[in-house]
Amino acid sequence: MREIVIVITDLYLDPDPAGRPAAREIAPRDPEASAGSGATPGIDHLARFADRGRVAAGWRAWTAHWLALPQYLHEAPASVAAAELADAPAGAVWLATPVHLLAGLTSLHFDRRSVLRLPRAELEELAATFRDTFRGSGFDLHPLPDGELVLSGPQVATAAVTTEPARMLLSSVAESLPTGEGAAALRRLSAEIEMWLHGHPLNDQRARRGAPSVATLWVWGGGAPALSPPAPAREITDAAFGSDAYVRGLWRLAGGECRPMPVDWEAVIGDRRAQRALAAVEVAELLHAHASWTLADAAAEIDRRLISPSLAALQRGALERLVLLANDRSLTLRAAHRWRLWRRAGPRLGLEGLA
Repeated sequence: MREIVIVITDLYLDPDPAGRPAAREIAPRDPEASAGSGATPGIDHLARFADRGRVAAGWRAWTAHWLALPQYLHEAPASVAAAELADAPAGAVWLATPVHLLAGLTSLHFDRRSVLRLPRAELEELAATFRDTFRGSGFDLHPLPDGELVLSGPQVATAAVTTEPARMLLSSVAESLPTGEGAAALRRLSAEIEMWLHGHPLNDQRARRGAPSVATLWVWGGGAPALSPPAPAREITDAAFGSDAYVRGLWRLAGGECRPMPVDWEAVIGDRRAQRALAAVEVAELLHAHASWTLADAAAEIDRRLISPSLAALQRGALERLVLLANDRSLTLRAAHRWRLWRRAGPRLGLEGLA
């Protein structure tokens, strides 16, 4: 293995006026998991010694460029993700992400556990009942392997500006609604979806087992019809791990297949069959799996499982390059950098290292 890229797909930090993450974003309930406590030694090391860059176009475009697929740089996330579908839908496509919203006194709120990944049976139930309820609307739902759906429909709102769910942490739900040309159609559909899901039998089933309700399907990332994988032009030697819909679709377009996250990351590092590997991890998935965890706890787990083992491999010469992408930042460390003895003045530790 020559290179490892780790993408934390939903880690966005709310900057304060000084340009550092707001305290409410990084402060955990558990003092032992706080920034600088040593819970994230891999992130701390990268923050001190790695080359730092901004990922202006977002991690998805960065990944397409890294995979030498420039033709997909500007394609909509939904168009790429829909390449995973066995039967490509006609018309425009959007991602439809199940979300749970928290009700305040005057508005709805979104937090780091709001994004839901539903089991296949629930996705198929939603798709089937959507077709019955919205018959004749021109819209349809298609389950994806990562626990969300693709919405297909007429190309009436592909120019609308939408917000990916993870970025809603930086604004209110109202501020994140579609804007621009065609936005009115998407807003109407979203309102109808919310009413349809209110009292849906699926939410009754989820409530009985203590699972959060699906308040709505957040429609975003729309564009041209689903992309179709071309005939393989080359054998792909890059490996991808995780369940992110965009990464899965991109690897399908490249002629490969994104695999589930392995239990043993060391085995990936030692695999000589792949030249490079990318791991896409999601904070929300860890927070759903561990009800008492905070953001700092999830970051510490990602560090323990992925970042620190990759850093150790680079330090012993088993890797040439390690890249961490999160919060629209890149931290890049090369094998030659392991001899750096200097450290940045006033180093930011923990999640502050990603600011």
